[in-house]
Amino acid sequence: MTGKELAHQHAVYTYGSLPLTLMYSPTATAAWEVYFGGDYLGLVEEAHTAGEAWPSFVARPPGEEETGDGIPARDWRVAVELLAARAGL
Repeated sequence: MTGKELAHQHAVYTYGSLPLTLMYSPTATAAWEVYFGGDYLGLVEEAHTAGEAWPSFVARPPGEEETGDGIPARDWRVAVELLAARAGL
């Protein structure tokens, strides 16, 4: 992957005054790993429900990426903030 391609694989989201890094995670569904500094806060996955025009999102805390239902959210920003709050930020 070139430096230019890598630059488009992450974003910074400000939670209060804290910068959180979202790194694209190539999975079967669109997903982003969320970090604060070097600390992994969890995964945000895009979810598609039949009959819904827009996707919803699921916040998956560390250790729960493959198990459980996660925490549903209608907006990706809410999913990121849920992970940050669970991490005590």
